[in-house]
Parts: sequence; C-alpha cells; structure tokens
Amino acid sequence: MKRNRLFFSASLALLASMMVACGGGGAKSESKVENGEQQNAEKTDSEYSGMKIVLILPGSVDDQSWNASNNAGAKQCDKELGTKIEVVESVPVEEFEQTFTEYGEKGYDLVMAAGSQFDEACAAVAPQYEKTVYTIINGTKSDSDNMVPVFPKEYEGSYIAGVIAGYTTENGNFATMGGESNLAMVHLLDTYEGIAVATAKERGIANAKANRSFLNTWTDVSIGKAMASQMIDNGADTVFCYSNEATSGAIQATAEKKAKFVGFAANKNEESDCVVASVSMNWANVYPWIIKGIKSGELKGAQEVGVKEGVFETIFTDQCSEECKQAVEKATEEITNGKIDFKQYFSE
Repeated sequence: MKRNRLFFSASLALLASMMVACGGGGAKSESKVENGEQQNAEKTDSEYSGMKIVLILPGSVDDQSWNASNNAGAKQCDKELGTKIEVVESVPVEEFEQTFTEYGEKGYDLVMAAGSQFDEACAAVAPQYEKTVYTIINGTKSDSDNMVPVFPKEYEGSYIAGVIAGYTTENGNFATMGGESNLAMVHLLDTYEGIAVATAKERGIANAKANRSFLNTWTDVSIGKAMASQMIDNGADTVFCYSNEATSGAIQATAEKKAKFVGFAANKNEESDCVVASVSMNWANVYPWIIKGIKSGELKGAQEVGVKEGVFETIFTDQCSEECKQAVEKATEEITNGKIDFKQYFSE
C-alpha cells in the first residue's frame, strides 16, 4: 500500500523552542554530531555519556506498541546524545518497588519507567533516594523534588484517531477497547468516541454510536481477539484497541470479520490490510528533551507533552480519503494552537 505520513509537531522549531524553554540545551551539538564534526561529538559525549540511566518497561520491547515506542525513545537518546541507557523489560508489578530501590541504591542519575502503573511504587521509593531523579512516562505523581513524571496527552492522539474513524465507518457503529480502566485510558477513549461519533453524524450517519469494553489485560492476544470478534458480531464496523500485545488479537479479528481498524500508540499498518491508518507515539522526539532537562536541572515537577511537542504522528494508508487527511490536518493545527476544549469529551 502507499504510505503517507503527517507529523503532529507543528514544526521542528516548535520542539526546539520547547527544549530551550525547559532547559534543553545542546541543540547545536546535536546538529554538528549528525554532520560528523568530531569536536562537538566529544562535547556531547562528555555531557551525557557519563549519566547512569535506566528505562524500566512493564512489557516486551517487541510488543509493537507502548513498550516498543518508549524503547525507541531511549535508543534515540543514545544516538543523539551519546547516552548508554540500560533497558529492563517485562518487569512484573510485584517487582516495581524492588527494581526502583535497586537502581536508587546503585546511585543512578535517572530512573525512568514507562506506564502509569509505576506511579505508586515510585512515590514509595523516590523520596528515599534524593540524588536520583525518577521519571514515570505517563505518570502524574510528583510528591518529592526528585520525581519528574512526563504525561503524554493521549487524548490528543485519540482525537486524531477518532477523526479517522469517523471518516472510515460506513454504519456508524464503533467498537472501542482499552487494556484497563484507568483515568488516562478513560479520557482517551472518551475523546476518541466523542469525535468519532460526531464526525460520523456530520457525514449523515444519524444513529452513530460507540460501544466500549475493557480487556483487563495488556498482553493476552486471545482476549483481544475474542472481544473484538464479539463486538463486530454485534454490529461494529470500525475497531479501536489500545492494549499493547493484546491489540494484535483485535486486529486479527477485525481482518477475519472484514471490518476496519484504526491503530494507536504504534504503527499497525503493516499488520493487516484492515488497518486504515495509525496514530503512533513518537517518543524519539521527546526522550532527548527529557534527558537534557534532567541533566540541566531545569526540568522539575510534573510535565505534559502532546501533539505540539511531536509525541504523535499519523501514518495513513491509501484507504484514507483526501477529505479524511484534510480533516486530520485541520484537527492537528487546532490542537497545536490550543483551540480544542478536550474536557467537553471527558466523562465524570
């Protein structure tokens, strides 16, 4: 299939300006390193290569979703900044506190973990190791000075996915699934459903509706497949699932049932022809900013990043109409310029 890409950052300049505003120096060094200028490469190496950093993941780096995108962010830091980020994957919930403690004891400069499920363990351990900065990607707790969570506004990305779904559906019946029922998940599904239904109605599908289910798993492919199959049998023609590995099961069912799928968090376009487009998280745009801000000491407290900062990109297939692409471009501009009130979609 023909692939088309639309990046959600308004421009590289926006990201660069954000780095400067938040203490993200070193942009000139990056550019010169890429151009092979040894002098600045050595400067970058001396600045960041000595940092002891670990990234802790709840799942596999091969999940083609959340964990893979965060691992890509770490690899981009290694490439751009000369860091040597240690990646520990598939850490079970019962070992969260133990793992945070281990790296605090080892005197790491930065302990990163990807997922809101790490919030409580981080809050319990971080205050005990004041010299180590703890950053939870998708986290919100900042109970001590050394806790710097970075929350991706996933509802901004799901808004774009909802626009695509609204132009994809033929009967206005949307199936939406999430890995678990946490607040961030609820808000992103609220937003997706709200704009998908509204878009379908604007296209003349008066009885458009969305049905939601939580899988209570991020990894079980069979559960994702069974739930998607059931929801399609109940009338859905357009499916959305955010549940890491379990998403692949939902895609399998969508393909078998001849429905359509909108990917989220990673590029799912290659998994099946049923995927019309994907809204992928591009952490490679943000991780270097995090490392720079931590290194400079200017990145403090809870942070939020989204479309404006380049976290999301849309990857189209040729199944998307020009009208759909134009609507996505318009929505991207409106989000970047702060013209959309997302709270209108959030349920209580």
